[in-house]
Amino acid sequence: MDKPICKICGGECFRYAHTAKCQSCGVLLYYPYPSDEDLAANYGDGDEKTDAFWIDWYTEASFLNHTNFTNMFRFTVDRSQRGDALTILDYGGGGGQFALVAASHLLKCTVYITDMCDSALRSSWAPVNRQIRFADFETDETRFDVIFLNDVFEHVSDPLNVLRLLIGKLNEGGRLFIDTPKQFWLYPVLKLIAPPLYRKLLRGTVSTAHLQIWSRKSFEQTVKQAGFRIIKYKEISEFTMPPQYYLKNMGVKNPLIKLMGILFYRNAKWLARNKILCVCEKL
Repeated sequence: MDKPICKICGGECFRYAHTAKCQSCGVLLYYPYPSDEDLAANYGDGDEKTDAFWIDWYTEASFLNHTNFTNMFRFTVDRSQRGDALTILDYGGGGGQFALVAASHLLKCTVYITDMCDSALRSSWAPVNRQIRFADFETDETRFDVIFLNDVFEHVSDPLNVLRLLIGKLNEGGRLFIDTPKQFWLYPVLKLIAPPLYRKLLRGTVSTAHLQIWSRKSFEQTVKQAGFRIIKYKEISEFTMPPQYYLKNMGVKNPLIKLMGILFYRNAKWLARNKILCVCEKL
């Protein structure tokens, strides 16, 4: 069987279950690569079943998101800018909660949002967002001082082209923020000592929703190739949902393994650096 070619760097990949791991840049990919039609089917756009799902999801995630969004915003925007009338884009912003955090920090800011699922914007958060319909975004002439990609970079099928599009949307001196999952020590350790658990970890973290889980090397290569330079970089422990959500996605049913997973989650700030926080500007 021919080895898959990495869509990120063009290197050869090693297949394992439903994933491919690049031997050159280290990115972990969902494989075989899904079609655009398959990806669009993940999100829907406006039907009652999809809408109910996202209402439940945001209800569960909103408390953690509020803290995460605050940390992201303060990582990117300096306190000295609190009086500035910044124009901000929440790219792939989903329900639109991020705008609440931005507006609570910067009284004069204007927050735009675009998402491939236009109807994802919640009515309760819509008043603090200026929506650009996704089909219109590429040709829209609005330019931004700061663009935020909060848990977006792992979802897009062509990350490099997304960055190339967004670099043209920045004002002079503008910045791009990215928050995205990365691999950490648990991946190689479970692969070595507990392959069944490793497959469950892959099931819960790599999917048609999470198309790539980055290594630092693959992430930095992609950002640089798009024309950005990294000015701030940090690896942190961060989750969007409670532990039961992840254990369910992994298909974990054994009570002992569930308990171990919950304990790991509760102590993750000492055990796991599962997210990249990064601020970039044009080269």
